[in-house]
Amino acid sequence: MLSIVVANFKSHKTQEEVKSWLASVTPTPGMVIAPSSLHLSMIHDLQPTISLAAQDVSPFPPGSYTGAINASQLKELGVTYCIVGHSERRHYFHETAVDVAAKVKELVEVGIAPLVCLRKEDLAPCRAALDDELVSDSYFCYEPEADIGGSVTAPLEDIHNITSQIKQLFHTQKVMYGGSVNAGSITSLVALELSGVLVSTASLDPSSFNQIIAQLSHVKI
Repeated sequence: MLSIVVANFKSHKTQEEVKSWLASVTPTPGMVIAPSSLHLSMIHDLQPTISLAAQDVSPFPPGSYTGAINASQLKELGVTYCIVGHSERRHYFHETAVDVAAKVKELVEVGIAPLVCLRKEDLAPCRAALDDELVSDSYFCYEPEADIGGSVTAPLEDIHNITSQIKQLFHTQKVMYGGSVNAGSITSLVALELSGVLVSTASLDPSSFNQIIAQLSHVKI
């Protein structure tokens, strides 16, 4: 059963565009929004029933780290979840499994649930970097890099194979999928016994996101 559906806005949307998006969707249990950090407080004030996720967090505790947003600050803004290790962070910012583990540790210490994104090649390094306590408090999201931000979801057999590997390797059932999730693929993804999905491109248009939620109307999330 899906427990969370995360709308990842990435570096899209102005403040007014976020307000318009919020006015066009109906809050649903399990709905999570991951906007720019600049908009977290505003969304919390406008729609307090929608859970918030940050898109990143500092790997450091509070201190002299110019430009960093630490986990305690995110917690203060009402953040419940936080994406870490997204393939775009790994690609553009050269983040490693060690960096991801440091961020997970900071999040767990303040009670924010990490949403750890993994490509196939990240499974073993990430497992080695995380101790069991950090694993138990985290969700793990398989994201095939080639399928991110497109219109076609990866083959279901491939998704099932990798998510099953994640469940076995990390000894967890809190496994998600992210990679061109849309209204056409969401029902099939539910059948894979995932805990959640990470929606990017299809979440930017509220009508597309509403279609995904509508497809889940028969599923308890």
